[in-house]
Amino acid sequence: MTVSTTDSREAHLRVWSLIESGLETNSCWRQMFFDFGLLATVGFDQPFDEHDDKVGELAEQLDLSTSVVVSELRYFICQNCLWSTDELVVDMDTALKVLVKDGSPEEVVDCLLDFSPYANRPVVLQSLRLAVAKRDDSDAFQPALSKFER
Repeated sequence: MTVSTTDSREAHLRVWSLIESGLETNSCWRQMFFDFGLLATVGFDQPFDEHDDKVGELAEQLDLSTSVVVSELRYFICQNCLWSTDELVVDMDTALKVLVKDGSPEEVVDCLLDFSPYANRPVVLQSLRLAVAKRDDSDAFQPALSKFER
């Protein structure tokens, strides 16, 4: 029997308990939440939805609707997995590797700079330029980066 949406507190506890135990025991899950947190941080629209295999697996395991699982996963990510500007600057190589899977170079640059508080944009831009220079596809980023040349 599927838990109804009126049992939201119970659903919340069940989903979060499973997420937390999964994160403790499964490095694949940790990486997935790390990636989803980054995507959510910089404003890529919903990094997953009700049709994802993992969502379906969790919904079946918990006997909950996929919509409840999706909303709890998104809430969990917002509460626990968002990146700070400092983390982004330090791990820009990793950030680029994750973000280019979901967006064009122009979208990646725009999202990274839109996310950054205005005072931190110069350091984010510098980190981004350094990370882009190491990539094989660095030429693809140049038009987007040239918009920010002084």
